[in-house]
Amino acid sequence: MELRVGLLLLAAFLPAAHADANMAGLYTLPASKVYIEPCQREALLLHPGIIEKQRVLHRHGDFWVRYEILARDGSESVVQCDLANGKIIREQKLIDGSF
Repeated sequence: MELRVGLLLLAAFLPAAHADANMAGLYTLPASKVYIEPCQREALLLHPGIIEKQRVLHRHGDFWVRYEILARDGSESVVQCDLANGKIIREQKLIDGSF
């Protein structure tokens, strides 16, 4: 009787443990977005400040991330990074303060 109850308890927890193992893959970034953190670091190295907006752009199978950064001195910059390789492809310091 005790063995049967123990097996039932074990069987009750097995599906949950198996589901957790499969869920780990859901929280990993797809290959097209693995450079999102290095892109953010590079953008902030070029233009130190606070990221006000982060937008992932997709076009023809390519992914980029665009950062709108507010510097401590009040100036604003836009930095665009290629998520395929983590390299900055465009940067612009805004004069009028509008994005």
